[in-house]
Amino acid sequence: MKRAKCLVWIVLAVSLSSIAGFGQTNGVSSNGVINTVEGPMNAKDYQQAKEAAVAEGEREYQEKLRHPELLTNPPPSERPFPNYQTGPGRPLPNYLNFYTMDDHFPMYLQCEYAVEEKSYNPSDEKKWFKAALKQIRRSGPTNFPPVKWIAVAIRNVAEHKDASTFEPSFKVGAIFKASDVFDSSSDLSRLVAQAQMDRHPFKYDTSRPTPGEQQRWMIVEEHAANNPTTGPK
Repeated sequence: MKRAKCLVWIVLAVSLSSIAGFGQTNGVSSNGVINTVEGPMNAKDYQQAKEAAVAEGEREYQEKLRHPELLTNPPPSERPFPNYQTGPGRPLPNYLNFYTMDDHFPMYLQCEYAVEEKSYNPSDEKKWFKAALKQIRRSGPTNFPPVKWIAVAIRNVAEHKDASTFEPSFKVGAIFKASDVFDSSSDLSRLVAQAQMDRHPFKYDTSRPTPGEQQRWMIVEEHAANNPTTGPK
């Protein structure tokens, strides 16, 4: 995310578009319905969502003004990641990692590997996990904040039609030791074969107030609960 003055606008853009996808644009139909990436939304609801996003961005901006150390030493979620640079006309390609972190779980790197499969075949999951880990290893540990664990979730974008299908589009997840992933002598196929697969790695929790909080990596929350030394702050 951008910092300081740009933060409000970035939060707004994320709130209105990035929950359901990347690089997509909104459109207004002739009957006044605004087509967002989450589905059709009437003008009143869209305006409310926009105002809520701006308010949240302003709150975060003011928090950084009160705590300038956040600008020079940002939390893990705001540090740069080796992500593909998305934007208008540049959607996130499939079969490519996208990295995030949750500040409540600073020892975990979250890696989403998006596939687009009309006929999803679980037998392909091992090769996708290996491809995701290979991309992480290629980037190298210095391109990420210090982490102990790497959570990888495979998401089938072909199954994501609207907000209600966002959560189930996350098909499977697994957690790996970061030291093993970055160790070039460690066999990635073996790591994948030994990993414990989770068929419910993600939850889209609309009861939470902000877009970032609504996207819950349950696989991380549960793993941290069972590994308290690396759990939430």
